[in-house]
Amino acid sequence: MIACQTYARRMLDCGDIGADVSAHSSFRILRFSTFELNLHTGELRQQGQKVKLQEQPLQVLAALLERPGELVTREELRSKLWPADTFVDFDHGLNAAIKRLRDALGESADAPVFIETLARRGYRFIAPVNGLSASGVIEATPAPRRSQSFFLTHRIATAMFSLVVIAALVWTMWRLPARPTEVVERKLTASLSENSVSSAAVSPDGKYLAYGDNIGIYLKLIRAGETHSVSLPANFSAQVEDWFPDGSHLLVTRQELPRKPSLWSISIFGGSPRLLANDASGGSLSPDGSHIAFRGGDSGREEWVMRSDGTDQIKVAADKSSFVGQAAWSPDGNRIAYVRMDFAYHTQQSSVEINEWRNARAETLFSDNRLGPALYWLPNGRLIYTFGDEENRQGASLWTISPQQSGMVAESSKRITRGIGWISQVTGSDDGKVVTFLRENSVSSVYIGTLAPDGIHLLANRRLTLDENENNPFAWTPDSKAVLFNSDRNGTSEIFRQVTDQPLAESLTTSAEQLLQPRVTSDGSEILYISTPKTASLETQSSLFAIPIGGGTPRLVLKDVGIWNVQCARLPLTFCLYSVGKGDAMETFRFDVRNGKSSVPPQVDPVCNWSLSPDGSQRAMVCPSLKGNIRFRSTLTGKTRDVPVTGRNELGSVDWAPDGRSLLIAGRTPEGESALLRVTLDGRASVLLHSSNSEILAAIPSPDGRSLAIAESMVYNNVWQIENF
Repeated sequence: MIACQTYARRMLDCGDIGADVSAHSSFRILRFSTFELNLHTGELRQQGQKVKLQEQPLQVLAALLERPGELVTREELRSKLWPADTFVDFDHGLNAAIKRLRDALGESADAPVFIETLARRGYRFIAPVNGLSASGVIEATPAPRRSQSFFLTHRIATAMFSLVVIAALVWTMWRLPARPTEVVERKLTASLSENSVSSAAVSPDGKYLAYGDNIGIYLKLIRAGETHSVSLPANFSAQVEDWFPDGSHLLVTRQELPRKPSLWSISIFGGSPRLLANDASGGSLSPDGSHIAFRGGDSGREEWVMRSDGTDQIKVAADKSSFVGQAAWSPDGNRIAYVRMDFAYHTQQSSVEINEWRNARAETLFSDNRLGPALYWLPNGRLIYTFGDEENRQGASLWTISPQQSGMVAESSKRITRGIGWISQVTGSDDGKVVTFLRENSVSSVYIGTLAPDGIHLLANRRLTLDENENNPFAWTPDSKAVLFNSDRNGTSEIFRQVTDQPLAESLTTSAEQLLQPRVTSDGSEILYISTPKTASLETQSSLFAIPIGGGTPRLVLKDVGIWNVQCARLPLTFCLYSVGKGDAMETFRFDVRNGKSSVPPQVDPVCNWSLSPDGSQRAMVCPSLKGNIRFRSTLTGKTRDVPVTGRNELGSVDWAPDGRSLLIAGRTPEGESALLRVTLDGRASVLLHSSNSEILAAIPSPDGRSLAIAESMVYNNVWQIENF
């Protein structure tokens, strides 16, 4: 028998449930308690109100109702729900279907009212069932006729009584003191950094949370807290993006190195995932479920829309040398909103765009450098967006605003909630009463690694900074006894020095601006650092200051727009370099700490991390566009050569060893773990340190070559829910 594709066809054509229903007979309505199931339309109602129930739980209910009081075995249900050639974890899928059915009926397995579990055998419907023909004629005794005056008198009396009741209710409500509605916020997951939550979305009915971590994808019943895993094929790793309106399928992004991201549909009951689009990520479904908006193009720089089956893909927002966030759909499905972001080292420029996607026409709603990447459009027309906290770099808040068709804003914005941790991936229920979001708390710490005499092994690695703040090392003092780093432990980024055998750091300089990236000058007498306003944009001027190595009064060296990555050669050379971003490129300038910027034209390269060799002769560059290669560029002639790193395709930061014979590069192992690599100048790599629980960001060698200042970041992602906002 060919498997039926929908519930209605299964009931009308298959003959496996309710075999007495034929093409010529009337359909049936089965009633039990306050519920009724219409076998023709596949609808379950309670006291006239439709109960939302997915197809597979609905099929289970129909099978049980057809044989009330009798055992329906698990094997019988399996043959009805899944064709023989379907990949599925049957036990998990059936248990999930029964669980969803019990939730809809308002009962539990411990105290069943309707469905009894017969261990390892099957299920039995234990409540009375009354089947009535929908087309049958029910004769009723005619009611005695009443006079017209009787009906008139009755209507007047009813109207008067209703007015009295309404007046009493209004008076009672006026007399009661008004109680302010408080926003309810609670944490839904409690994962540690070892297995941090990477993605999450709330179900259309607001009852379930689907979320993913390093191990798999899970389904949590929010009120009861019960959680079970979603069955997936081996080697299928994915992030949860959104729910399909049927409440039984998830839209997920699959991204496994070295593959490009792709969008898939998976069933929460198990089964084979279905590919929707390649080179796609960050998908979101339109309110009616007919279309999906997603990020496409190189590194997710374009917005696209397709039908929910993956067909008719159209580009609605082109690459503007900037990144775009996950799209949010307007309630009518005619527009999408997303955040467009331009990044430099320590600044960003962000704006909310509203796009009439059928015409690919976008307008900027507003711009603000504090904007985060996540948006969500509520059914009432208000748009939720995220803001970074000006007073605390680790804080973030949710706000709402009302965009109009004209692209204007109808009223002032309103803050919903605030807290510590960056916010991403905001989702909501269909009625807009439940909103969930992912909050990220990260701790970047400085560790001290001791190198073996051969330089290719770490003998020890211990934590230096003992606080939960952003601490990023960039240099050592010339005597190799102390590390120089910037930290936001006092609310804004400042420059600190910490001796490696001491528990506390010393503040070297403070400012109302952000102070970043301390570096030592060629002669070791001063510390250079970048100063930039807290709300800097890509057009904001930054300043380079210098202070004595032991601390003191800062002096201005030079100014430029968007300064980053400052480094100096060693004596006898005295020049230094800094870079600025120019769209997809960077310009690197030469300067002298005493005389300011040189008149030598800048070197222009792709935007990459780079490190200046100790002798000042060349820079080593790594970035995604180089695809696992190191680019060496002469500081004198500008000539370049690319060297592939053996077995590596993801390289991050780079720093030269003091002897100039090797490089220290933060990257990843072929298994996907974060790693610190020692790479020779001909591309041979060995692993000094690796971690599956943290991200190794960089390693700065001490001048004597015996120690490393290692930056490692621990990330804690968890899901939060808000109501009454």
